[in-house]
Amino acid sequence: SSSRRPRWREPSRSAVSMSLRAESEKTGSKRRLAADLYKIMMADTDEAGFKIEPKSEDSLDRWSVRLFAFDEDSNLSKDLAVLGIDAVELEMSFPDQYPFEPPFVRVVRPRFKRQTGFVMNGALCMELLTSEGWNPVNDIESVIVSIRSLLVVGDGRLQAAADMPEKKREALLAAARGKRKAATGATESAASAAVGQDDGPQKKRRRGEEGGVVAAPAKAAAAAPDKKGNGRDAVDDIVRTASNSAAGSYTTAEARAAYSHLSEYHKKKGWDSSG
Repeated sequence: SSSRRPRWREPSRSAVSMSLRAESEKTGSKRRLAADLYKIMMADTDEAGFKIEPKSEDSLDRWSVRLFAFDEDSNLSKDLAVLGIDAVELEMSFPDQYPFEPPFVRVVRPRFKRQTGFVMNGALCMELLTSEGWNPVNDIESVIVSIRSLLVVGDGRLQAAADMPEKKREALLAAARGKRKAATGATESAASAAVGQDDGPQKKRRRGEEGGVVAAPAKAAAAAPDKKGNGRDAVDDIVRTASNSAAGSYTTAEARAAYSHLSEYHKKKGWDSSG
């Protein structure tokens, strides 16, 4: 049916620029990279749980990737909520030999608990990203989706959240989920209110009267303080405090050093099915 057809997306300025570069680059390697990146820039990647954009407008070799909307039951999703962080940020650096050599992918922030999520000092323990495991036909989107999946499969934990006392972590998680639920409810209420805009005056007036009975207490409840004198601002303060905690980040140098160590180790020991 027509509803299943992919929606047309207006190309962003960056996408148009990338399309032109795909045509103008002199080497096959750069043309392939520009074409691959243009393709992914034109795709709707929100549903797949990631966003990709150049580190700078004229950059072709270094890209920023944000991973989000992880399975809510995963520890990684819970830790992100506890810390008030929206996404895991990666950086992809493409070598001159791409697609015959893999991109170097590292976690920028936040820091992961050691030996979780297949992350070691910012490097990803993943055979796919090594010279031995890389295949030139690999698609950038599928690589990102694989990384996103691996972080959850490897039970990724964020160091700052894992270091918290359990009670504090649970309280912050409950506060974050309560805030998200309230935001979702507000969005749904706004959508419901918008439905009445095309109705006739009588219908609209009746809906307004009915809505007033329900909406007024809800609005009052949202603004009213709790028994301790703290309203919704208290929840915001809790989440904001957690957001400002030391979630940490990795430097390029430590990630490259870890990558070299992992590569050497697995050349000798081999890779298991999960890596």
